[in-house]
Parts: sequence; C-alpha cells; structure tokens
Amino acid sequence: MRPATEEEAPRSVPTSTLGEGAGRPAAGWLRRRRRWLLVLAAAIVAGAVAVGVVVAVRPSPPPQLVVQHPDPTTSPPAAWLSGVSGDGAADGAFGKWRGRPVDIAATWVDNDEAMVDLEFLQPGDEYGNWPQALDIAVGAFDDGESWADAADGDYDRRWAESLTNLRELRADKPGTTYIRFAHEMNGNWYPWHVTADEVADFVTAWRRYRALQRKIFPESRLVFCVSRESVGTGIDWREFFPGARYVDVMAVDYYNQSPYVESTEDWTDSLGELDTEGSPKGLQQHLDFARSVGLPLALPEWSGSAREGDSPAFIKGMYEFLQRHGGDGPGQVLYEIQFNVDRDEGNFVLFDPHTRMPKSAETYQRLW
Repeated sequence: MRPATEEEAPRSVPTSTLGEGAGRPAAGWLRRRRRWLLVLAAAIVAGAVAVGVVVAVRPSPPPQLVVQHPDPTTSPPAAWLSGVSGDGAADGAFGKWRGRPVDIAATWVDNDEAMVDLEFLQPGDEYGNWPQALDIAVGAFDDGESWADAADGDYDRRWAESLTNLRELRADKPGTTYIRFAHEMNGNWYPWHVTADEVADFVTAWRRYRALQRKIFPESRLVFCVSRESVGTGIDWREFFPGARYVDVMAVDYYNQSPYVESTEDWTDSLGELDTEGSPKGLQQHLDFARSVGLPLALPEWSGSAREGDSPAFIKGMYEFLQRHGGDGPGQVLYEIQFNVDRDEGNFVLFDPHTRMPKSAETYQRLW
C-alpha cells in the first residue's frame, strides 16, 4: 500500500484554542504537519527497502478454461464412416430414408465356395458397382477343416485365389475394402471358432493369411472381429489376438441382447461389462482394448433386437458413443454398419414399413 498524498491526507485537523483564529487550522501547525508527513513517508519507504520488503498488488486470476463438449443430439456427426447392410444399402434407399448417404456397406462370403466366387461383387450384382467402402466377412474354412491344417498352409491356395479375385473386383473402387477374416471366432457357431487348444494354430494361420493379404491386396485392410460376448470357447479371446502388426482394425459385432438395454441407465451400466471368460463385452471395454493395441475400432454389425424389445435408449446410446469417439485413430470408432438384414423374422430390421422396432427406427432416423 502506497503512502497517502497531501490531497488524500485526513481533513479533520486540530484547531487553535489561542484567541483570534479559533476554529480554523493554525498555519504554522499545518506547515509542521506537512513536514512531519513527508518525513514519515520517507522513513517508511527507507525502512521497506532496508529490510527487503516488496509490496505488490495480487494479479487477477486468469480466466478458467471451460471445455465445451458437443451435444450429441444437435452437433454434426464426428468423423466416422456410417453405413448399413441388407435392404436399401446399395440402391441408396436407406440413405434417403435416414437423410444421410451411406459411407460403407457390408456383405458376407462365409464358405469355401463363396469366398472365391464373390457373387455379390460381380458386375451387375448387388455390390458390383458399389464405389464406397465395403466390409466383407470372409469365412476361414468349412466344416471338417481345422486351424491346425490352416497353420500348415493347406488353405493358402484357396485364400490366395479369394484375395486375388477380391482385388480384381475392388481395385478400381475409391472406397477402402475391409476384410473381416474369420469373423466372430470367439463364438461357437462357425466352423472356424477358436478353442483353448487351438490358440497357437490360429495365430500361425492368421499370420499366414495376413502375409497373403499384404502381398496380393495390400490396399485392403484386415479386420480382427469378435462377437460382443465369447460363447463356448473356454478362453479369453485376447489370448489369441495375433498382434497389432498383423491387424489393421479391431472390431466387434454388437447387438442389444444378453443383457437387453432398455434405459439410459442400462446403457451406461453395459459399457464396462466383461464376459464369462473375462474378455471385453461392453462397448467401452472393446474400445479400450483397441486403444491399448494402437488400433481403431469398428462395428461391422450392430442393431436392436425386436425379440428383446423396442429400445430407443440403445439407439441413442450408440449414437452418443459414436459422436464422442468417432475417428480413425487408436481407440476411436472408424466405422459402424447397422445390420438391416431380414433374419429371424425381421428381428434386427429398422428400415422397413413393417419394422418391429418403430420407436428405435424413428430415433435412428432422427439422430443419423
């Protein structure tokens, strides 16, 4: 605090009591008082300097940085590829219905013959002229075959022929081709599922396929895709993950079942779940694993389940998750594909006049 100036000195001063001039300040006293104040001020300053006292005005604190997170219900979509499989994908009807063009579609070649013929990609067929990104699920082998034989190279010729044909059909398309090889191998419903005693053979066989893919169709991207929950394998699928250098994209197929998400609270609770083998089950757990190995995550198949119910909360939760985590970096969602395939009496279909999930369909259409 600085000393007061003369103008700021107190106005109440003693008056003379000696006859004439009583009631007014005595001039001599004022002169003496001014000298006294000047001496006092000089002494204070000198004393402060002598003892090293520094008096400073405390600066105002800087304004607090407030991070504004986008409102997922009103903000433009984050940078992820959004698509659909099934009715309305290739002909543009689905994109018109939802009011946003389809960035990526999906199809399946789930047996030895289909992976070579690639029927749906032939000129004039459903995806023969599809220019956008495409996720194609390639089965590893048929019943009666094994990961042990695959590890020995018994299927290399077939796999090479499949990759060669795929390259010829997709090389001139601007969209990336994502190869979802041996998809959902942590479930027990495909011939190529992986059990505890097949781990080493699976890893060896996967790396053989990777070598072929890099040699024959290096522009494609290899996707390691698990089902949301392991079933009947007796092993945590992370134990047979072949290594990040042999994978371009992590992926999970994710449906609203086991358990069914009915509310916002259910959605939040589901994100961190593990399955009975200790593997990631909730969507956040899958995303965290992808981040831990330095890869993006994809959702090549996802939808509600009419058999379980009609849950707008699941659709909204999925959209908000994509808005928050969309992108092409490690631990971000690179693409998602709504499974609009008419299976199990329309159990997963949203885009259909007779959908069994009208509330979910309306929510999807509004948000996307």
